[in-house]
Amino acid sequence: MNNDNIKDNKDRAIIFDYGATLDTNGTHWYHIFAKEHLKYNDFLKDEDLRNAYIYGERTIATTKTIDSMHNFKDTLLIKVDFQYKYLVDNKILEQSQANHTEQIAQSCYLLAKKNTNDTKPLLDYYAKTYKLGLVSNFYGNLNEVLKDFEIKDYFDLIVESAEVGISKPDKRLLMYAFDKMNISPYDSVVVGDSYKKDIIPAKQIGCSTIWLKGNGWKDNPIATPFADDIITDIQQIRKIIK
Repeated sequence: MNNDNIKDNKDRAIIFDYGATLDTNGTHWYHIFAKEHLKYNDFLKDEDLRNAYIYGERTIATTKTIDSMHNFKDTLLIKVDFQYKYLVDNKILEQSQANHTEQIAQSCYLLAKKNTNDTKPLLDYYAKTYKLGLVSNFYGNLNEVLKDFEIKDYFDLIVESAEVGISKPDKRLLMYAFDKMNISPYDSVVVGDSYKKDIIPAKQIGCSTIWLKGNGWKDNPIATPFADDIITDIQQIRKIIK
């Protein structure tokens, strides 16, 4: 690539989602938590685990339990505690059965750390020639999480819903990022795992899109997706964005 091309590409952006994109390579976090819970209480039902996951996410959102200095391990400990609270309060588990918070959080943390580490060469490769942005529905501690995983410096801009007060799929969150980066959506590619929250709003404002299609919240195939490209592994981006 010559210097002129490098300069041109710095007027273009690649926008990544974080959760279930860079940290799990397309697997919804529900499935990861469920797998860990079943190691210790293998009788738990999918419906109960899903409801516990939803309860945890909603409680975190309404109580603002996570603060800006919490790293990802701290975040996971809080999430698992709320999941256990739901299961105990609804008499699905006895209190004595809800005692593996540390083990579950640690296992999830190591998985996220490995997956995030695996993205470093990819981010390093594109950071040389593109502006990189990270736009995520997160809890107000994303900067601390990215520092903990040592990928914060790859991004020219980091936008999270808790800080801006707008959540995906509201397309205003992406527009906010493009305004801050002084980049046109038409000169950008959005990469994310959620068809509804990442791909649809990105297409609505004129971005190219790469859908990381993995193990989502539900097995609900989309017959006619309008993502520009579909991948099943984050590393496959290299075949699309040269």
